[in-house]
Amino acid sequence: MNKGKLISIEGIDGSGRTIHSQDLKRYLEGQGYGVLAFGLQMSRLIGERITKMKKDMIFRRRTLFLSYVTDLADQMELSIRYGVESGFMAIADGYTLSLKTWGATRGLEDSWMSDVLSILPEPDIRVVLVSSPEEIMRRLISKRGFLDPLEAGMDVLTKGDVYESYRNYINVFQNTIKTSFPKEKQITTDNNFEDVRLELIRYVESKLEA
Repeated sequence: MNKGKLISIEGIDGSGRTIHSQDLKRYLEGQGYGVLAFGLQMSRLIGERITKMKKDMIFRRRTLFLSYVTDLADQMELSIRYGVESGFMAIADGYTLSLKTWGATRGLEDSWMSDVLSILPEPDIRVVLVSSPEEIMRRLISKRGFLDPLEAGMDVLTKGDVYESYRNYINVFQNTIKTSFPKEKQITTDNNFEDVRLELIRYVESKLEA
């Protein structure tokens, strides 16, 4: 039996991570693959609790980082690891690269984060999605009806205005992920959805065929 692949779609919230992860899952299923979906804040053990915990841990960045890692590890051990070993494709809607960038923008030490994340397997295929701050904020507001300060880097606010502060946070996050991991495949999602979709599918297919 051939082993499956672990595919991570990385990027900040609003970069198109979720919609393109879901679309890639549907495409691969249409090609005959068995596909599992997982990602940040999606475990049954702790996923739903993290949102509530953020209010109390907004300045306890290390603790929140560990909560996110626990969330991923629970999903990995519960089903993903065995699924990949059995031949399934597993698509992560946010994985170690997104989490490490989140920590880096908050001053967490790279060596400490790498040590903690070492419990999780490296992905076989990794894609970073980026977009303009304006487009990211438009998507988030369109989805939720407002810009949630708790998701907008509230703990790293540099200005009193939430919108301007989040714009700054997006720039810092995306500059960090681009410069820290320049070898990873990067796709700009400001483009037409179908164009982005095809670029992502072609890249993943090229890696699966390699």
